[in-house]
Amino acid sequence: MTLKAKTINGFKWSFIDTIFKYFLTFFISIILARLLSPSDYGLIGIVGVFIAFSRVFIDGGFSDALVRKIDCTVEDYSSVFIFNLVLATFFYTLLYFTAPSIARFFNENRLIDLVRIAGIGLLIGATSSVHSVILKKNLNFRLLAILGFCATIISGIVSVTMAFNGYGVWSLVWSGLIQSCVVALVLWLSNKSSIKFIYKQSIVKEHFGFGSKIMFGSLIYAVYNNMYYVLIGKIYSPSLLGYYTRADNFQKLFSDNIDIIVRQVTYPVLSQLQNNQSKLKETYQILIRFTAFATFILLMGLFVVAKPFTITLIGEKWLPSVPFLQLLCFVGLLMPLISINTNILNVKGRSDLSLKIILIKVGLAIPALILGFYYGIYMMIIGALFAVFVMYIIVMYYSRLIINYTVGQQLKDLFPTIKLVLFSFTPVYLIGFFSEWPAIITLCVQVIAGVLMLLLFAELFKNREYLLLKNMIKKSK
Repeated sequence: MTLKAKTINGFKWSFIDTIFKYFLTFFISIILARLLSPSDYGLIGIVGVFIAFSRVFIDGGFSDALVRKIDCTVEDYSSVFIFNLVLATFFYTLLYFTAPSIARFFNENRLIDLVRIAGIGLLIGATSSVHSVILKKNLNFRLLAILGFCATIISGIVSVTMAFNGYGVWSLVWSGLIQSCVVALVLWLSNKSSIKFIYKQSIVKEHFGFGSKIMFGSLIYAVYNNMYYVLIGKIYSPSLLGYYTRADNFQKLFSDNIDIIVRQVTYPVLSQLQNNQSKLKETYQILIRFTAFATFILLMGLFVVAKPFTITLIGEKWLPSVPFLQLLCFVGLLMPLISINTNILNVKGRSDLSLKIILIKVGLAIPALILGFYYGIYMMIIGALFAVFVMYIIVMYYSRLIINYTVGQQLKDLFPTIKLVLFSFTPVYLIGFFSEWPAIITLCVQVIAGVLMLLLFAELFKNREYLLLKNMIKKSK
């Protein structure tokens, strides 16, 4: 199979995987939001911060290093596997003994057991991370899609059953652990011959040379991504953190899923094109346009229907999360594009610049935290929004240095999608603003109007990405 065919097949299965998991996760999250309290989501948000930091150290940037290396051997995979497993054991032990201190810091004793049990997922994940890398490197996204779908169904059934039976926040914890177990088991069964009990320090050092910069960058990014949770959890209440977490999760269902599809397929593909500058730029430019097309439509669509969407799906008790959701839609708007621009630096071996960008990102986030500390969550999110726009300009500048894709070219590529979204969704927003109908009727009218407006203006403007998708659908019939 040619690289082009593998890429198309990878996108197809990655898309199927993400869409199916998205709808399943979305459906499950709606049920859980009606059964659980904002406080439950606030607690799991705090636990998630410490799990996220630990995972950064455990991975150590080795996943990206393995994907980027063209001629990986069994010794490469095995050495990284053993090293990751040792690190996972260390960090789980650290979390286990520091759990009481974490609970005291947030004045919440329930965090002791939550951290200790949820942390087991670090050990489970470390047993299968290299196996996942092997499948991605081979562009075998079909197996990853089937696996992700099955794991989501099983964990979803467990979480909903536990929530119905009054287990509260524990339904979220055990759901994550069971999902990790299913993934690890299947990946081991499908890649048994890829891992041997071989360890070579020289191989670990080789991959760490590249991966350490990505690890440090990921660590800083984890700080950036979770510092808001820490601030809200410490200064305010678990309930308020729960409202913020719910809004952030809704927004990330769109921005993060698009980001995952693009990154997990394009990184190995672009890595194989790293020595062909013209082809790399051409492919990269197409990815930017399609990513913007999908992200802008989905997140701006979510922005205009935020209130009836929230009331209809998870109930009026979550209404305080609506303003957070609308502001966070703008924050998430550019995140996949920032991720792609940063990704190209790693493809070209400039993980030092990738690290520099993430350090700048954290520096820009500090004013947002100060605003949140003194003036509340709304001002914190507005500060984060400003930081994201500045960050996007900076990553576009570095993108120009690496592949000569200028800021002007990138903005020109984004303009048709921006115009389409503005013309299509302004009337839809006004429908919701003036509507006095019940939430479910308003939501249905807005969604139908939004789809019709998008199709109308996409045809009128002859939007490039829309026409390409339309042709692809016609050819597939």
